[in-house]
Amino acid sequence: MRLRFIHILSLSFCTLIFSSAVSQNLVHNGGFEDFIECPIKMSNLNKDAEYWSAPTLGTTDYFNECSKTKLGIPLNFKGNQEAFEGNGYAGLYLFAPKDYREYIQVKLSETLKKGHRYRLSLSLSLSEKSDGAVMDIGAVFSEKPLSIHTKRQLSNATLASEITKTTHAKQFSSNGFYNDKKNWMQVELDIVAKGFESTLILGNFKSNGGTNYLDFGKNTVNDEGYSYYYLDDIMLVYLGPDYKPNQSYVLNHVNFDFDRFELEPKAKQSLKDVYEYLKKNPSLKVSISGHTDDLGSEEYNEILSNERANTVARHLMQLGLEKTRITHAGYGNKIPLDSTLTDKARRKNRRVEFVMTEFVDE
Repeated sequence: MRLRFIHILSLSFCTLIFSSAVSQNLVHNGGFEDFIECPIKMSNLNKDAEYWSAPTLGTTDYFNECSKTKLGIPLNFKGNQEAFEGNGYAGLYLFAPKDYREYIQVKLSETLKKGHRYRLSLSLSLSEKSDGAVMDIGAVFSEKPLSIHTKRQLSNATLASEITKTTHAKQFSSNGFYNDKKNWMQVELDIVAKGFESTLILGNFKSNGGTNYLDFGKNTVNDEGYSYYYLDDIMLVYLGPDYKPNQSYVLNHVNFDFDRFELEPKAKQSLKDVYEYLKKNPSLKVSISGHTDDLGSEEYNEILSNERANTVARHLMQLGLEKTRITHAGYGNKIPLDSTLTDKARRKNRRVEFVMTEFVDE
């Protein structure tokens, strides 16, 4: 297994390695190792690479060591480049005359969770035969795979006109042009999910006029050059919920059984997310409130709701959160989420909420 030298473009690269090591990659075949057919034809990624496809008429390429044609690794029709890791990678135009674009898409292993944070990363290398370099590569997430009849850029306006729900294009952070033809460059971006994202699309979503382009001087003044990039090691990992200060949240899966205050296994995972967030944000403290349904006396429900809040507080302390950063209280059935007298409403009301606020160390 080979691992090329990485040109680091992000100061948080070490954090990325740690997160990636302990988190599951939600991108199928992110290293392009799995293939249906060993590539022998250019522009054939749709039929060659497992899970991957092109969302437009742009003809993205698939390269693999197994190929004896111009789609091999390291030598191929665009230059000479070893894989970042393993035996395969994809290739596409991020800049070309008349706004020609190529894209690549993959269905994720699970739909992203609304309000939760994710980190997307990839490695890219400029092909040796490129006329210039860009600093614009972005990502779009959609409800399902796209199939758009165009060879031009997928602008936000074009995406908005589609029936399939999509996000706006978000750019990877860049400290300069992606102009390294020898080494792999690492880029990343963080997103907060809207809750419908099940497909990832990568490419340059800007027109030539809107793209930051560095011409290497190979062409005449009136000629538009092209930038062709190899992509490898594409990863999307889960970072956890995105909690905002001074906003109330209902703890997921912390809906207690009737007259009970024990935590269920899924509730413990939700509390682990809260703990991890507080651990990363030491300036915050958390206030926990317990609630019951309308059954039982007011006095009893106050006791029960306090037990529920106390159970959550104790569990956070067992995970390692300091006692000085936690307060808790019970409110009985005084603040119902659903006032209808049904079993479903009552289960919803048997809950624990929390609010994070700025922590002042006295």
